[in-house]
Formats: sequence, structure tokens, C-alpha cells
Amino acid sequence: MCDTIVALGSAAEEGFTLFGKNSNREPDEVQNILIVPRKKYKPNDIVQCAYLTIPQVPETARVLLCQPFWMFGAEMGANEYGVVIGNESIFTKEKPDKIGLTGMDLVRLALERSRTARQALEVIIELLEKHGQGGNCGYRLKLKYMNSFLIADKKEAYVLETVKTWWAWKKIKDVWNISNIISLQKDYDACSEGLIENAIKKGYCKNEKDFNFRKCYSAKFMTWSAKGAEREKRSRTLLSKRKKRLTTKDFINILRDHGDNSQWTPNHSPGATLCLHAADKLFRRNQTVCSLVVKTGDGGQFFYTTGASNPCISPFFPVFSPDTTVPGKYSEGSENYNSKSYWWESERFHRKALLNFNSAQVEIQPLIINYEEEIISSIENSLSTLNQKQINEHFIRARTIVKKWGSKLDHLTSVNLGWSFSRYWKGYNKRNGII
Repeated sequence: MCDTIVALGSAAEEGFTLFGKNSNREPDEVQNILIVPRKKYKPNDIVQCAYLTIPQVPETARVLLCQPFWMFGAEMGANEYGVVIGNESIFTKEKPDKIGLTGMDLVRLALERSRTARQALEVIIELLEKHGQGGNCGYRLKLKYMNSFLIADKKEAYVLETVKTWWAWKKIKDVWNISNIISLQKDYDACSEGLIENAIKKGYCKNEKDFNFRKCYSAKFMTWSAKGAEREKRSRTLLSKRKKRLTTKDFINILRDHGDNSQWTPNHSPGATLCLHAADKLFRRNQTVCSLVVKTGDGGQFFYTTGASNPCISPFFPVFSPDTTVPGKYSEGSENYNSKSYWWESERFHRKALLNFNSAQVEIQPLIINYEEEIISSIENSLSTLNQKQINEHFIRARTIVKKWGSKLDHLTSVNLGWSFSRYWKGYNKRNGII
């Protein structure tokens, strides 16, 4: 369950496009930061996606991917031309195919094959119509779903929502967000042949005039259980509060949102917060495992990620400047705990923080705020782009904040979390090898 937000220059303070996404997946599903260089291919080369092999293109763009460790594709990412994409699962009355391209496959393929948001939109549609969508998209818990995409560049943005090989899209004005619920109703700009005809045939609507994408195709129970409507409403409320004045920091704050309840805690919270925390195997089994914020425009391109779960207690650090790779001290993670992996190192502290989350959050928030305000101001007001040395230094500072904070957590007084919540996280710690 994810949340993706976008604001065009007309809604932002400095005329840039802003993009953000929280990737919400299973709580021990590591999401790595990957930078893939531009590459040329030979005729007849192929690319192995999650479940399908498809023809490769002559050249792919340099891309930044936020990638679940076991996948080919990505939850969100960007390319060297400033195109950014995030996808969301949506649950429909039509069932996904057993085999096809996954939404994450389509995110990566579109980033590698496009130079504008409109071109990325067309790439996804072409691939969708040719190969279909399907296959398991869950890690330990098997899950199949259709996909919604938010696609943007420095000038424009689109929302694309899909059912099987059918689709509808809308060109966005000002702001938009998607949250595991079909966001388009009657307000789409274009749709594929067959989308409305199938709805009429199946009895989802009476005629073309009666057609409403959300109402016709949403699977009621799964859409309700995903809490997409609540999160969609919350995102739009937060975007509207700062409309015309939105900044990088506003987007970071939206991704950290826990709602208006001042008494919020991970063990006693609703499952509809934008910064999502897992708590049980039934209703709150996912959490935010990585976050990305992008600012792109004629004045530059800026990319920030947590590279870790829980953005409320994770600093965003810069990545993906021209001619750079991932930070020098950054190491990827996989299935089991590894102290060298930044994701797992952060996760170990995050789980320890659950013993007294509010106090732990109070300890780290001032450190994060000071760091982010400093780096965002210096990076976005600089006349030059970041080099590899600066990328490395900013990451080391972020990692140092997490380590120093983590070393203080043992001194916090533990609170009563309840038997079920404590047992849930002890089970994950044992499974992952975290002592």
C-alpha cells in the first residue's frame, strides 16, 4: 500500500515539479537504492523482467531505482532526463493474469525508454497492450493486482490507471495523488478501446454515459481494506494547504504524516497514515520501507531518498547527480540482517525505537530537521551540481545521525506495547536475525 504525490510548477513555490512517494510493502522487504548507467544494446537483445522476457531497445537511459531487493523492476525512480514515476497497486473486479509484466517492471522499463513524461506514458501503454500485466507482486505474502501510475517531468504530469490491458489517463493540472484506489472517475482525458465496453458487458454500468472508472471497476472489499480512500483524502488535504507555495520540505513532511492525532503511536494507530507502520498480520501488515522526493525543473534536478523504512525517523539524503553513483559507503541489503547494509542498520534501530517510539522520535527529529534544512538549502541554491565526493559526504552525515541516535535508544524507558504488537515484531526480529 503506497502513496504518491505530485505538484507541477503552477502549484510550487519556485516553478519546479515536485514528486514524492512512500513505498509501503512488507516490513522486512528491503528496498535498495540502485543507479543503472546508460547502456547500448545489440539488435535482438532481450531483457528479463519478473516473469517475461521481452525485446530490448537500442539504448536505455541512466536511471535511479528504488528497488525491492528481489525484483527486476522498481517501486519508484527517475531518469537522467528528469522523468519520475511511481506506481500503486489497485484492486479491481477484473483479476490479474497469472503471468505478465508487473507494475514495477513497467516503472523501470518506462524510465529506461523515455525522455519525457508523455513518452513514458506511451511506453507503459504500449508494453501493457502487448504483454499484459500479471504475476505475483508480493514478497512473502503472495499478491496480484492491477496498477496505477503517476508520471512527471519538469513540465507536465499524468495519472495512468490500468485494468488488464485497458487504461485511462489524465493530464494533471497543479497537483494530484494516488493511494491504492482508482483515482479517475469521469474525469479522464482518454481511455482505451474496450474499457467501457467491458464494463457495460459485465454489468458494471448501464451505458457509456453511466461509466465511472472508480465506481465500475473497484473491488469493494480489497479497496476498502487498503484504506486508499482515507489516504487519498489526507494527501489532497495536505497538498491543498500549501498549494502555490509547495517546496521540497513540504513534500518530505507529507510523506512523514501520521495524521492529526497528537497521541499517535505505532502500536495504537489507524492503518491509514501516509507514513505507514506495520503492527499485525491482518490489517496493518505493510509499512513504509523507502521514500523518494524529487524536484525537477529548468533550474536543476534534485533527488532525495531515505534508503530506509519509516521516513518519520529517517533522514533524506541526496543521490543521482550527473556522473555519480550511489554513495561510496552505501551497501545494499537482502533477505536477512546484515550490519553493512544501510537499510538493515537503520531497521535495527527503528525496531529498537518501538519500545518507546514517541521519545525516540523526539530524540532524532531535531537532528534530521537541522541536517535536511542545511543540505536542501545548500544543494538547491548552489550554482553547481553535486559531485561524488559531496554525495558521499552527505550520506555519511545522514548515517552518522542514525548511528548516534541508535546508540541512545537503550537508555530510553520501555513502554507497554501490548502482547500482540510485541509478539509481532519479536517474530520478525527472530526471522531476520536481529538480536
